[in-house]
This record gives sequence, C-alpha cells and structure tokens, in this order.
Amino acid sequence: MRATHISRAADRDTRTLGARRRTRSKERALTTAAQILRDEGYSQLTMERIAARSGLAKTTLYRRWPTKAALCMELYLEVAKRELQDPNRGDIESDLTEICNTVVSLQTRTVAGQAFVGVIAEAQANTALHSRALADFAERRREITRRILKRAIERGELRPDTDIDLVIDAIGGATTFRLLQRHAPLTRKFANDLVKLVLLGCKSRQSHRKS
Repeated sequence: MRATHISRAADRDTRTLGARRRTRSKERALTTAAQILRDEGYSQLTMERIAARSGLAKTTLYRRWPTKAALCMELYLEVAKRELQDPNRGDIESDLTEICNTVVSLQTRTVAGQAFVGVIAEAQANTALHSRALADFAERRREITRRILKRAIERGELRPDTDIDLVIDAIGGATTFRLLQRHAPLTRKFANDLVKLVLLGCKSRQSHRKS
C-alpha cells in the first residue's frame, strides 16, 4: 500500500516537472520568435532559426507547432491575452470602441501585428495550412467581441436580430484591410469612427433614442 502511494506521488511529480519543462520551452520558443519577427520580419522566421537561437531541439518545436504559421498563431494569441480585456462598461459603444482601439494598438505597436500579417500571408501561399487551425484561430480572436455583442443584445442596446458574426467581420475586416494595404493609417480616430458607423446599422430604436 505504501509502495503504491509512493509510486503515485512520484508519477505526479514527474508529470508536474514535465509540464513545467514544456511551459519553459514554449516561452523560450515564443520569445525567440518574437525577437526574430521584430528584428527581421516574418520572411526571415524559420523553425531552424528559432531552434538555433533558443537552444531548443527542432523536434521539440515541431512536436508543438507543425509550421511556423502555427507558432505565430499562438504568439498572437499569447500577446492578445495580455492586452485584450473585456471592458464591460455597460455601454456597447464604449466597450466596442475600447476593444477596437486595443486591437489597433495590438496590430501596430506589438509583435502580434507582424505575427498576424505572417499568418495571413502563409494562408494565401500555403494551401496545406490546415483550415481547421485557421478557423480555431479566428474563433479565439473573436471571443471577447462576441461576448460584448451578446451582452448588448440582452440589454436591448442592439436589435435582437443583429448578425454578430457580420458585425465582427465588418470591424475586423476593415482593421485588417488597413493593416495589410497600408493605404491609410490605423489610428484611434479610425477605430472610433468605424465603431460608430457599424453600430448605426444594428442599434435598437431604444438606443437610437438615447443617443
């Protein structure tokens, strides 16, 4: 009985150590990838260079990320997790404006922007990039905005028939278009005006009367 207890405890310790080791490896890989992206751009980012700079084995990298695009998806989501929070101010325009401005900042002032552009470029050039991975990446990027819009419908600020995905696509699409085309700046004014424009099409009569 005592031997079994000791064996189970040893197994738990082994699993804990393994989890810590994997976390440290992930952090080293993402930090190294971020440095290469900042200094040299997506075209110079390779799994070989990440392995060489981080001191990790290529097999370790490929076990977690089958492609550099997959690694960049996780890098983007890690940065976004730190930067993006649900404002929940009780007003859809305030909440959506803060989210849109944070996304603009995320994509123009952090390495997440370069990671995002790289993933989009890779998706166009490499048809082998798994569509399910891209769909999951898109869904995780939309979680907070989806929550904000659902809450606004429940409060009566938005019409019950509001197409949540269409609203997210309108805001995210316009932001991404400017990020890629660079024909006009991504600014706070752009974000503020974009949110106002999109909300004109889905606010409830009650909200229009208040504003």
